[in-house]
Amino acid sequence: MQAQITPTMVEPVIPAARKAGPSRLRRYLKNTVLGLTFLITLSFIANWLWTMSGSNQWELKIDEGGTQVYTLKAPGATMLKIRAVMQTKEFTLSNHLAPLLDTSIQEDCAKWVPSCLSYKILQQWDPKTQSNVTMWTLGMPGPFSPREILLQGQLTQDPTTKVLTLENIAVPNKIAPNDCCVRLSHVHNVWRYTPIGDGNIKVEFVNDMDMSGAFPKFLLNLGAPGEIHKMLTIDNPKLLRQEKYRNARLAFIDEGLAK
Repeated sequence: MQAQITPTMVEPVIPAARKAGPSRLRRYLKNTVLGLTFLITLSFIANWLWTMSGSNQWELKIDEGGTQVYTLKAPGATMLKIRAVMQTKEFTLSNHLAPLLDTSIQEDCAKWVPSCLSYKILQQWDPKTQSNVTMWTLGMPGPFSPREILLQGQLTQDPTTKVLTLENIAVPNKIAPNDCCVRLSHVHNVWRYTPIGDGNIKVEFVNDMDMSGAFPKFLLNLGAPGEIHKMLTIDNPKLLRQEKYRNARLAFIDEGLAK
């Protein structure tokens, strides 16, 4: 008598590759999680080491075309301070400061700052206090939110040396925040113009700001020195050559040795 074989008595043959599938997937997921954890940990360590590093000394990064650009890394800071220095006799003190009073920049601010979405003068220039309040809105590459830079500009001039100093300091609480943007809380940028005789003026710019929020700040640290060098040597002189600036004579500025 032949033995009867029922379907339940036959064990299906499963290819080895199919048997190993779930196990291989689990190993892949485990290795992926471990790899990501390692990269995140490494990123935090690198960021911490960078933040804690710094000589707190100015170091020369660019010296081209008569313009020097220096960077300073302070321990505890994530952003570099940048200082640029040049000399020029093409413009007077009034020429350099004329854009400060130019309300038309509100119509096309991208000429001055390529990423500018809007520029608003919240408090007009006051000759008595030598100050104003402005707000720049800068576009950021996705997925980062636009940045608002709310600034109080303060101008001073040394009566003896005629050195002219314009400080732009963040005043983030001057008006209510906007949901559209991240408002910068730390900005202290300084323009200094020093007459040095024979019509020459030493121009110095110090950039000290933090973009706030989630943003790859290392990209700014890499690119900012070159951008500031270009601003002083190419972009700003081109804009200042406009007739409305070249013909400016500001009564509250003593041209001093730059005459």
